[in-house]
Amino acid sequence: MQSPNIKGANALKGHMLIITFENDEKKIFDLKPYLKYPVFEPLKDYKEFLDFIIEDGTIEWKCGADLSPDTFYLESFDYNEEVSLKEM
Repeated sequence: MQSPNIKGANALKGHMLIITFENDEKKIFDLKPYLKYPVFEPLKDYKEFLDFIIEDGTIEWKCGADLSPDTFYLESFDYNEEVSLKEM
């Protein structure tokens, strides 16, 4: 099964994203584990982290870093609007 493409995303503190997929499911993705890899290193700067677009169903950053929609979908956890994001 192929994961749904991304149709929207919002950045959170702590290098996390709320991602909306084409099936209208919302999930939270934590990018912190990827910051140790050279291609993601520029994203340690929060301004760089915020500079992304949705392209071809995935998130692409200005620095050239990206991940597959499958990675975003499978490595995210469910977003519950009733849970305070401040606690994360």
